[in-house]
Amino acid sequence: MTKSFFWSVVIVDSVVVLIGILQNALWLLNTQIALVCSMMITLSSFLAYKAMIKHRVQEGDVGDDRELLDVIEDPHGLYDDEEVAKLSTIETVKKSTRNVLRSYKGALSPYRLASYAFLCISVLFLIRHTSFNALAFLVGLSIVPLSSLLGVWFINYHKELP
Repeated sequence: MTKSFFWSVVIVDSVVVLIGILQNALWLLNTQIALVCSMMITLSSFLAYKAMIKHRVQEGDVGDDRELLDVIEDPHGLYDDEEVAKLSTIETVKKSTRNVLRSYKGALSPYRLASYAFLCISVLFLIRHTSFNALAFLVGLSIVPLSSLLGVWFINYHKELP
């Protein structure tokens, strides 16, 4: 999966570089700075959430509280009566609140904060030197999400082949 993501980033970025060569050097500079920022944010998010999940697994906080048979028979809780539905709604809110409180470490990790700070500093640097092109920067930021989409598509396409 990482291999297909890497190659899809290379392919999409190559197309953007070719377009940048046809545009001008500032357009190319904006797209590549945005690509670096986007990759840093993606990598730091991955590392932060990986550490958070590893910590949860070490604590033994994994899985669903519902019994396996209940999940198989009624995965969406359609056959619960109203009292159970009210309780399950309250429990769902409590679980969601717990998950938010537990996952703030991933969202506010130093890696992610540093990546977003680098993004802001990059934009301010480009603006300061009158080199900022918003459209080019947005195109550069969209390389990583587009590459993820293409990477998943390539993986699913190859799975369907006989």
